[in-house]
This record gives sequence, C-alpha cells and structure tokens, in this order.
Amino acid sequence: MGGAVAVLGAIVLLLGPVSSLLAGDTVRGLHGKEQADALNAVRQTVLAAVGGASVLLGLGYTARGYRLSRRGQVTDRFSVAIGQLASDKLEERLGGVYGLEHVMAESPQDHATVLGVLSVFVRENARTAPRPEPVGPDARGPQRPVPAWGTEPPADIRAAVEVLARRPDREEARRIDLRSTELAGLLLRTFEFDEPPRLSRAFLTWANLSRADLRGIDLSEAIVNGADLRKAKLAWARLDGAGLVRADLRGAHLSDTRLFGADLSGADLRDTESLTARQLAGAVIDEATLLPPALAHDPWVMARLAACREWRDQRGVFEPPPPTAAVHRGG
Repeated sequence: MGGAVAVLGAIVLLLGPVSSLLAGDTVRGLHGKEQADALNAVRQTVLAAVGGASVLLGLGYTARGYRLSRRGQVTDRFSVAIGQLASDKLEERLGGVYGLEHVMAESPQDHATVLGVLSVFVRENARTAPRPEPVGPDARGPQRPVPAWGTEPPADIRAAVEVLARRPDREEARRIDLRSTELAGLLLRTFEFDEPPRLSRAFLTWANLSRADLRGIDLSEAIVNGADLRKAKLAWARLDGAGLVRADLRGAHLSDTRLFGADLSGADLRDTESLTARQLAGAVIDEATLLPPALAHDPWVMARLAACREWRDQRGVFEPPPPTAAVHRGG
C-alpha cells in the first residue's frame, strides 16, 4: 500500500510542480487553451523521459543479474572440474581437463588460474625420474635410455598439455610451468591443430621430451634448459629466443627449425638430422656446444662461434649478436 502511495505521489509531483517548472516562463506567459496544450506537451515529454530512464535502469539491473548468474555458473563449473581432476577414474579426469578448457575459453579473467591448475596437474602427475649422475668426461645429457617407439604420456597428461598448447592467445603475466615433467613421446603436431600448438615462453627445464613429435610447434622464448630432446621431431618448429642451454638434442630432427636467438650454449647437437650452418648463424653457441663434425669445422659456424665469444666479452649487452653472414668455404 505504501509503495502505491509513493508511486502516485511521484506521478502527481512530475505532472504538477516539476512539469510547471520545466515549462518555464514562456508557457506560463500563455493563456487559456494555448497554455494547457503547451503544458500537456511538457508533461508528455517528462513522462516519456521518465519511462525511458526506467527502461534503461531495468536493462541495467537485468544485465547485472545476467553477469552474476553467468559468473556463478562459471564458478560452479570450475569447482566441478577441479573435483574431477582429483578422481581415480581416467574418464572423470579427462572431463575435468576439458571442463577447465571451456572455463578458460569463456572467462578471460580465469585464464591464468586455469593455466596454473593444469600446469600443476601435469607436474604432480608426470614427474621425471631422478636424473642419474653423468659418467665420464664426455657425459652431457641424461643417461637413461631413449624410450621405444610408440611411447606416450598417459591420456590425461596428453590432454592437459594439448589444452595448454591451444589456449587462447591472451596476454600472460606468468610462464606456463612444466619443469621436470615426463613427456616422452608427446605428440603436438601442427597439422592436428587449428593453429600451431603454442608453448611459447613455457618453462620446460629438465623436461623429458625424447621422441616427442613437435613438428611445427611454437616454443619461442621457452626455457628448455637441460631438457632431454633426443630423437625429437622438431621440423618447422619455432625456437626463436628459446633457452636450450645444455639441452640434449642428439638424434633430433631439425629440418627448417627456426633457431634465431636460441641459446645453445653447452647443448649437445651431435647426430642431429638436417641441422645447417645457416640455422646456427642466428643462434647463440659456445665452445661447450657439441656439433656434428661437419658443422663443427664449417667456416660459417666457426665465424658464428667467434661472434658469440666476442659478444659474451662485452658487458652490459643482453641482446644476442645479429646473424653471422655466410663465410666462403674455400675450394
């Protein structure tokens, strides 16, 4: 009852004093029918304005309610997915992984949280075995055997890494953290994705990626120091600016792999396939970098080594030296 009285009072106020005030001296100076018509026109305008404002206000409340409802749904789905990741059943864990992918796609504000959860899931469930101590003066990389053909990570780990590799392209304050993970035989091939799989800027230090098929992957600016990449397929992959310090790439396939600015200091590149002097001419190498014999004595590679040595001697210079121009090999 009180609400109805308040509404009625507001209407009387709008049609009376408010309309008269808005009408101004011009309308008040009229007489008879002219004044009545002009005042009615003002009242209609006031009512239309109030009606429009009420509609806008209602739309605002509706939109706010929709956002809160949608946010609640996203939160519920996130909670369900987290619970599924902890399940003992593979099917439920897979459901949790893909549920988080949907949350990340629909909610940019949850992007970083989902990446963090999936990264922890992979690290906690796919830890590498303790690395054996190197044996002998030439022992550089992991001493464990290269896994057999057909080796792959478990299905839920594969799914989580695939979701990370096809995440929306958004600004990210932190790197994906996949350090010391067991990912031997991982398949992340560009022709199986709508866009090239992307683990750019990821932490993959000490990860086991031996026999991984990473053709066309984007690993630009990733930190892959000390990783096991023996027999990995890296054709067409982007490793621009990646850190590969002391990484083991023996037997890796590097056809058309982009290595501009990649740090190969101390990396083991013996027995690599399709590696060229042109690729190394834009990378960072040092005396500890192990190369195939034909490349180790190539004048172009030797010139690149000298350029990198000179660059390291310059204090305060952080950008790697520009690509080294081709050197005549003689006849």
